[in-house]
Amino acid sequence: MENKKFNQVSFISVKNADIDSILKLYRDAGWWKEEYDPKEIPRLIESSFIFIIGLSKETQEIIAMGRVISDGFYGIIQDLCVLKKYRGKGIGKLLIDFMIDSAKNAGLFRIILVAEPGTEFLYQKSGFISDRNQIFLLHTYQE
Repeated sequence: MENKKFNQVSFISVKNADIDSILKLYRDAGWWKEEYDPKEIPRLIESSFIFIIGLSKETQEIIAMGRVISDGFYGIIQDLCVLKKYRGKGIGKLLIDFMIDSAKNAGLFRIILVAEPGTEFLYQKSGFISDRNQIFLLHTYQE
């Protein structure tokens, strides 16, 4: 299921990927904390309902990723990122659209997206709406 609009990247669903490449994406997005253990990345990928990587056709480098967690009915898209040096080329939009298609093809009925505040406009192009009637809360453990 390769997207023809941008022929320099191909998207594939995986159950494993190069840990260093995934770690690079998380760090580049500013989401990786040093107390996290990179050895947990394979479990994160394997336990995702769908884990998508975007490969540069020229270098075979992993330049984008996203994942869906799900109960088989509802899906939550999260951890969408494109390496900074590849941003602004439409890769993120193609990644989101690929993920939506993958989720629909997997039989999911509703798709929710977790995003950084102020980035809603990026996802509205793919049909997501901000629902001001719902609030998602995050609980963090204190040790």
